Amino acid sequence: MLTEKQFLNAYCYLNGLDDFDANKWNSFVRVLRENSLVASFYHRLERSNQLYCIPEYCEDMFLSAINFANAQVIQTEVQGKKLIRLFNAIDIPFVFLKGAAYIIGSKRNSMGRLMTDIDICVEKENIDKAEEALLGAGWSFKNMDEHDDKYYREWSHEIPPLKHDNEGVVLDVHHTLIPPIKGRLLDIHALIHSSESDSDFSSTIPSRAWLVLHSALHLILNEDVKNGLRDLTDIFVLLYGEGSASENVAETEALFIKEGFEQEWIVLSLLLDDFFNTEIGSEHSSANLSLYIRMRHFILRKAIVPNSSFIQSDGRWLWDSVNYVLGYCSKMPLHILFKQVTYKTYRNLIKLAFGEYFFRKPKPKRNGL
Repeated sequence: MLTEKQFLNAYCYLNGLDDFDANKWNSFVRVLRENSLVASFYHRLERSNQLYCIPEYCEDMFLSAINFANAQVIQTEVQGKKLIRLFNAIDIPFVFLKGAAYIIGSKRNSMGRLMTDIDICVEKENIDKAEEALLGAGWSFKNMDEHDDKYYREWSHEIPPLKHDNEGVVLDVHHTLIPPIKGRLLDIHALIHSSESDSDFSSTIPSRAWLVLHSALHLILNEDVKNGLRDLTDIFVLLYGEGSASENVAETEALFIKEGFEQEWIVLSLLLDDFFNTEIGSEHSSANLSLYIRMRHFILRKAIVPNSSFIQSDGRWLWDSVNYVLGYCSKMPLHILFKQVTYKTYRNLIKLAFGEYFFRKPKPKRNGL
């Protein structure tokens, strides 16, 4: 088992790996596997010329993860081209987000980075047309009950998840980056037309600053940070892995402020200092920080560390629980949060008594079949 300090020293700073014995390597790689970080960590070691640190008995596991990640890259690029053709045919501009944007845009943090679905964003005025086109191209909505469908339609920043009937790929279609019910609106037109990529998919990859903003909002204004360390690593590599770090940071900070997320930028800066020693948060005196910034920073710093039986940790359930509440409050008004929690509790009790599919309606059959 590893201490929290040992894990973070090895993962974030690539230090101390030479001192790991077989037991510590076993614990370390198990944490990486639990959090889908094996292949991306391998590439970080490779860029730092430290592959020699990997013991021979771990090499096959790392290479297997690399092969899986490479296969996912091919699948993502194929699906990306299909989506581009589909939306070009109906003249709807869109951009890829998060993992798909990193892979299709050939960002450095895409190397070995795994994903569970493809995220795209279109402007709100085009959402109905985009939905109709996707349904006509072999996509269908995943099974869900009326309440969940209403949640997506009225309160969320995306329509319900879609799955391709033949290829099994899951697609999330966003019309903004955070739930609009909180009243914090972003300039999605600017996002969609922010491309600075020179790849074959150039018009569908947001600028670096927008990629960082989205990843940061997903991390900070969210109740679930299971992939928090992955997201923070994405941000670190985006800012410091390519080009001028100082220019990247300055452009990204300017966008955060322009879009009304200055507090979230400060929280992000402090987290990058904590985990990657960037020092971009050093300009913010703790005495002048708001209670929200101090609380969000403190809780996220605790909750981002992977929750694993292979890392010694005290009170982890507490940090996860507090972050769950703060994350929901960050993106949802309290009266809607109360309504949502109450109804979810009721539904879970009914499902416990009558089964998982009690609330679900059957999917409509096609062509009268």
